[in-house]
Order: sequence, then structure tokens, then C-alpha cells
Amino acid sequence: MTSGPSLVRQISVRLVAAAVIVSLIEIIGVLFLYSADHPKLAEEWVNAQSERIHAALTSGDASQLAQLDVPYGAEDWTFLVHDSKRHPRFQQDAKNAATFDPLPAPIDHDWTRIARDDSPIVLYGSRHLPNDAWLTIGVTGKSLPLFAPVFMREAYAHVIVPVAPVTILLLALNVFIVRRMLAPLSQAASEVDALDPSRMETRLSVPSTPREVRALVLAMNRALDRLAQAMQTLESFTADAAHEMRTPLSILKLRVEALEPGPAKNALREDVAAMTRLVNQMLDLAQADTLDAQLTQAVDLPTLARDVIERMLPVAVARGCDIELKNEGGGSIKGHAEALSRVLTNLIDNAIAHSPKNHSIDVVVGPGPRLIVRDRGPGFSRESAEHLFRRFWRGASPGRAGAGLGLAIAQSILSRHGATITADNAVDGGAVFTIQWIQESLS
Repeated sequence: MTSGPSLVRQISVRLVAAAVIVSLIEIIGVLFLYSADHPKLAEEWVNAQSERIHAALTSGDASQLAQLDVPYGAEDWTFLVHDSKRHPRFQQDAKNAATFDPLPAPIDHDWTRIARDDSPIVLYGSRHLPNDAWLTIGVTGKSLPLFAPVFMREAYAHVIVPVAPVTILLLALNVFIVRRMLAPLSQAASEVDALDPSRMETRLSVPSTPREVRALVLAMNRALDRLAQAMQTLESFTADAAHEMRTPLSILKLRVEALEPGPAKNALREDVAAMTRLVNQMLDLAQADTLDAQLTQAVDLPTLARDVIERMLPVAVARGCDIELKNEGGGSIKGHAEALSRVLTNLIDNAIAHSPKNHSIDVVVGPGPRLIVRDRGPGFSRESAEHLFRRFWRGASPGRAGAGLGLAIAQSILSRHGATITADNAVDGGAVFTIQWIQESLS
């Protein structure tokens, strides 16, 4: 599932869109005001063409004046340039001379006049150029295309140039402020992602501002308090229930043993053994959640494996199997010896349950902080691999029926020891469970 854009980005995009809309409104407002003021537009148009003609006049190439194109939007035009002594220097004739009145001689001041205000418009103007020359110009054309460059020039000079830098600065400041204000929310999200179910005492850092984020974080912390309390109640109930069931099961086991031999007794014995195993696993699971403060013992892995194998060997022999220990340089780690013993016991017990008779189970220690348990059974399917460590999940196997808690308990205990457990199928058959500690060996 892909995540959407961040809140900072969404706010920033909306701020930019708002700034663009405001700028467009300002530009439209300028265009609207100028569109109704033809004298002002005519004056600005004559100014723009005066600059254009003056640039060609001072280029040093007299032919530049003759090569000037008709202005954008104009249908026809004519202009006359006088030198500083008011003598004609250059004249651009119109294509249709009848359109324009004769251009007058320059006078001592600039002027602009609209001879016809309907479409097409006809206007005249005169300007004193910087090189002391004089320009008189006439043009005709439809008002909208003729004045379009003036509109753009005015929008650029009165909207874009003065407003754009301020708008960009305000947008940058707004984005910076939004990012700073939402930083506590991003920090809270990171802390939520880092929450570990095995560390239920962890709480989110409470920011001083903004008030809304602070209220959200406080509410999440209260929710975590309630969740931790519920988990603690559930764990206590599981442990208490399992502990209370041990005595009735022991009594039931004694009564079953007192029965006459036969198929019914054997079936009851297997049922009681399965219930006893389930109760013990429930106790292991409840105790696995309280190991965090007890992981201080130096545990020698070869010694641990040897002790567990000695306890499990009679069970393996009764099933017609053998257990072989291979020490490849296993080291010591810091943890809880009894809990790790339960993990290895569960793995070997599973291997015994799934191994055929007259086959060996390998327990490999090392190199370094690593344990491997390998059987010669049928292994597991690719579909089963995704569920092996799920609580109460049991695969379809010919081995002894269980509650589906052994591997879940092992993973829970190992995660608190900073170790991982993985399951694979051996190339020549059988399942391989590998325990690897992330911490370095103590030896």
C-alpha cells in the first residue's frame, strides 16, 4: 500500500496555488483597469515604439530603421525622425498613405493623440529621443492585439516584478514555518514506528507545542497505557491459568496410570501428555514476556546444547532416533540460560516428532554465537513457511499433534535475546532451524 504525499507537501502545494491565483487576479485586475483607459495604453504604446526606434537609430547602421518590422498587432504604421535641428532624417512610409494624416513637425513637448477610438484604432504620438532627435509616429490596428504587448509590459512592471519576490519569500517562510510546526508530528510518527511490543513501557515524547499535536501525543500515550495494562492482565491470566491447571493434570495423570492397560489407557495417556505440554508452553509463553530484566547470565552455548541433549536423548531413543552434537567453535552469549534451554528443547522436541526412525538429529553449535537444529523429516512446504512462527498454527504433518506454540515461544524468547531464528529445508531432506545472535560472542 503506497503512502500519499506528506502534510508539509500538501500545505506547500496549496500555498503555491493560492499565491499563483492571487497573482493572476492582480494581473487580471491590471489588465481590466488598463483596457478601459485607451489614452494611457496609447501613451505606453508610443513609449515602447520610441525605445525600439531609438535603439535602431543609435545602432550605427542607418539601414536598421528601414528594416524595422510592423509592430505586433498593428495593421499599418508610419513614422518620421527629425534630427536635433528639426530637419527630417528618416521617414517610414505607410503601406496605405490614405490611412494617416500627414505627420506634423515636432514641437517642444511630447504628445499622444487618438484620432479614432473605434476598431481599427488610429493613434499618433511624438517623443523627444535621448540623442536629441525627435520621433513622430502613427499606427492603426485593432485595439486588443495592438495593446497586448502594453498589457504584458504593464503586468510585468506593476505585478510580476514587485510582487513575485515578496510572494516567493512569503512562500519560503510559510513552508519553513509549516515544517517547523509539524516537526513534532513527524517525530511522534517515527517514535510510533519504533515501538516494540516487547517494550510496552515505552512512551512517546510529549512536545510543548503545538497544542493539537501535544493533545494527540498525550492521547496516544494514554492508549498505550491502556494497551500495556490489558497485555499485562492477559499475561497474568495466562500464567495463572496454566499454573492452576498443573495440579489437576498431575492428579489426572496419576489416575490414568492407575487404569488397566489397554487402548483406552494409551489414548488417555497421550491426551494428558498433550494437555500437559500445552500448559507448560503457555507458562513458557507468559514467562517469555518478562525476561527483559533477567538477561544478565553468561551462557556457554556448547554447554547449554550438551545439557539439553542429555535430557532429550531418552525421548529420542524411545522414538528410534539419535541426537548428534557438533561443536564448531560455539561461544558464549549474555542471556537467560533457562529460557534458552526451553528454546532448544522445543526445537529438538519438534525434530524428534518429525524425524523417521533410525535417523539422527544434528545439533550444531557455532561458529560463534549460533545454534542449528536439523532433522531428516519431510521438511515443510513453501506455504507453511509463512506460518511456522505464528501462535497456535499447526501444519499438516505426520508427527505428534501439538498446540502450535513451540516455535512462537522460541521466537519470542530469542527476540528478547537479540537473536533471530530462521527455518529452511535442507537440500537432502529435512528441516533446518538456525538461531543467530546479533550480539558478538563473549568468548
